[in-house]
Amino acid sequence: MDDGDPAEDPSPDRQRARERSFRLLLSALAALFLTFAALGGALAWYDSANRWVAHTHQVRSNISDILQALTDGESAQRGYLLTRDPQFLRQAAASRAVAEAKAKALESLTRDNREQQRRVLILSQAMRARLDVLERTLELGRAGDVAGAVRVIQGGEGLAAMAVVRALTVELDATEARLEADRAARAAAVRALMITALVAFALILGWLFVKMNRDIGLDRDAEADRAERLRALVQQRTLLIDEVNHRVKNSLQQIASVVRLQARALPAGEARDALDKTLQRIMAVGRVHERLYKAEGQFGVFDGGAYAAALAHELVESLAREDIELSTDVESVDVDSRQAAPLALILNELVTNALKYGCPSDRPGKIHVGFRTFGDGYRLSVSDEGDGLPKNFSASSKKSLGMRAIEALARQLDGRLLIEPGPGGATFAVEFPRSVT
Repeated sequence: MDDGDPAEDPSPDRQRARERSFRLLLSALAALFLTFAALGGALAWYDSANRWVAHTHQVRSNISDILQALTDGESAQRGYLLTRDPQFLRQAAASRAVAEAKAKALESLTRDNREQQRRVLILSQAMRARLDVLERTLELGRAGDVAGAVRVIQGGEGLAAMAVVRALTVELDATEARLEADRAARAAAVRALMITALVAFALILGWLFVKMNRDIGLDRDAEADRAERLRALVQQRTLLIDEVNHRVKNSLQQIASVVRLQARALPAGEARDALDKTLQRIMAVGRVHERLYKAEGQFGVFDGGAYAAALAHELVESLAREDIELSTDVESVDVDSRQAAPLALILNELVTNALKYGCPSDRPGKIHVGFRTFGDGYRLSVSDEGDGLPKNFSASSKKSLGMRAIEALARQLDGRLLIEPGPGGATFAVEFPRSVT
């Protein structure tokens, strides 16, 4: 064809479409990786903000617990001074223990923040001052000096300490409010980033989808064009090979007609027998080409089993003997067309020899032709029930031209000739692989 063989000349459009598809796939993977990286960073940022908020809430909770413990201690102080009930002493001791424990927890929580450490230090000092005032008033109350306890309370030291505690609570609340605002800002930024990333990713995927659809369409069109060219090329080559096989078959028929006329012009004898054998070989090869161009679209193969059965019947019928029984055991298998001509000649020789030597004219005869798959190859066999092979028979004998020809043809098939003599008759077989090298 003028535009070259499409099986060996890939379409440039198809190659470019594949390259574009590959680049788009890499772009999609890169976009996916960047999107997930951005989302991972945003989630880490959001998680950090949440941890700081939780930390601040814990600090505020401890501050609130300290303030509540001091308030409970003041209530226990007043109750004991009024009622002298020991239960209030136990409440005061419990309040002191809670306040001291929460103060230690605050010191641990604020190690990474100097400003908070400063406030906790001031808070601890104010808390201890208030606890000391509570302890002195309770000691005076246990000693019976209620008036002295009242004078200590009226001195205002405890109230000043509580004022410091409350002021620190207000400062911590303000810090918490700032952290809450920062957390809200971070959360809003994270949400905006996530939404932006998702929208950008969706747009990228949409663009890639459109691009890939267009490139796939180009690839599909290029593939359809290439397939159409291949179909046209196969059709053209099939027609050409069918025409060649038909012409070869007709040429062989013409040659066979000439040989037949020459044979008829000769008297009976070795020369005429030689021409008759030549005629049979020409007709065997001609039948191969006839089957090849009648193969109905099959290219490069022919049915070896059907051919073996048909040729055997034709050779037997050519003798016009009704006392010869022909049996066949063939398998319908497609044989490489390169093996057709050697196989036809081998079969022609074997059947001809079986009819000539295994079926004497003075008694009925039987011939069996087999063609089947055998391991990784094929086995062609021809058997008869004649008198058997002569003693010391050798296929390579100079006097056995047909046998030597069969051996040579078997080597063309990368096969081998097997001779299996029996108590009555003989079997000749050729085993060969599925395709020649």
